Amino acid sequence: MGKRIVIFYPFRGILFPVYLFMGLILVLISIGYFKDLLLFVGVSRKLSYLFAFEISFLSLLLSPVNFVIKEVKKRAIAPRYDVVYVFGIPFYVPRVDIEYFTTQVAINFGGALIPLMLSISLLFLLYKYLLPIFINIILLIIISKYFSKVIEGVGVVMHPFIPPLFSVLFSYLLFFKMPQLIPVSAYISSVLGTLIGADLLNLRKIIDASPQIVSIGGMGSFDGIFLSGLFSVLLGELLISIF
Repeated sequence: MGKRIVIFYPFRGILFPVYLFMGLILVLISIGYFKDLLLFVGVSRKLSYLFAFEISFLSLLLSPVNFVIKEVKKRAIAPRYDVVYVFGIPFYVPRVDIEYFTTQVAINFGGALIPLMLSISLLFLLYKYLLPIFINIILLIIISKYFSKVIEGVGVVMHPFIPPLFSVLFSYLLFFKMPQLIPVSAYISSVLGTLIGADLLNLRKIIDASPQIVSIGGMGSFDGIFLSGLFSVLLGELLISIF
């Protein structure tokens, strides 16, 4: 296996400062919502601010970093032609070569690993409510799988508001008697539902397209997993404020 760590910047040159500026704006916005998320599960205000700051900035700083977890080798048949000259006249003789392509499967630190670790930590803190949260996760897996599409050269695409909208709706139906848990349930189900339903269940289709690298969680930018979780908290808090 080659390098285990792959660093990929999606934008270079004049676009890099724009990407960095937008990333910092998103980080500043996300700090407040991650702080509220931790407060909902009983973490003290001081620790909530500290963890929210770390989660947000680490998500940005580690967004270009991908950890390679597997290499998939594929065999492909490549038609070739040999040119044979007979009395100066070229004749094309077909032949078949066997070529091997390697696709690296990686997980992005900022776009997938950090949201995944946060979701698992929240599940441990909410062990009394695992059943309804797992129901929400399963529903989001189905939704994400249904609405996601694999586009060659692009990867998995899905409207960024589909997971948050459905996760908040299901969370409200499951926790309408405990509204403080709606944003937390929405975040967990949106992150895990998107990760499993959109990325993992479509992984074979992505690999079949023979890209050099498949990154779960993004290729150097905030992926749908990160954004889905963030939008879920935002919509969950908005729903609480309305009702």
